[in-house]
Amino acid sequence: MNTLLKSLFVASAITSMSAAAAVTQTSATEASFSFEGTIEPMCKTDSGSNSVTGLNLDSTQETQEIGTLDVWCNTGENATTEYSSANGGFLVADNAQASKIAYTLSIGNTSGVDLQSGTYKHLTTVAGTGSTGETQATSLKITPQSNGMNDAGTYSDTITVTVSPN
Repeated sequence: MNTLLKSLFVASAITSMSAAAAVTQTSATEASFSFEGTIEPMCKTDSGSNSVTGLNLDSTQETQEIGTLDVWCNTGENATTEYSSANGGFLVADNAQASKIAYTLSIGNTSGVDLQSGTYKHLTTVAGTGSTGETQATSLKITPQSNGMNDAGTYSDTITVTVSPN
């Protein structure tokens, strides 16, 4: 009886396989194939000119360019950029006192950005588009709040920029 069940099972499997592979007759003269894929929205960035080593930190509080931010997005729209300061919005000296000088940031035509209160989101950063990857540059500048009486030392900060599509 066991052998009979095995034979029925094998016969059933062969019948099922041949039924699944069978070609049915149709009267159509064409076939259609539908397919799709998705490219998620994204932006890329690079720092153009940067690494300024000669900031003027006297009492003039002169606005000075620190570099350009180059942005490309595949959305055809501007980007959102988020700015954060390693030193909480201060230039910090390499002296024993770790002296600080506050500054404000300018992003293109937006000025007076204070990073002391945390990160700052800029919703209208211009972005290049297209399949060849041309970027659009946004000028970044700082205005040190120095008074000409600051402690001696080399002052620095690092601003990190994260870009995302609008």
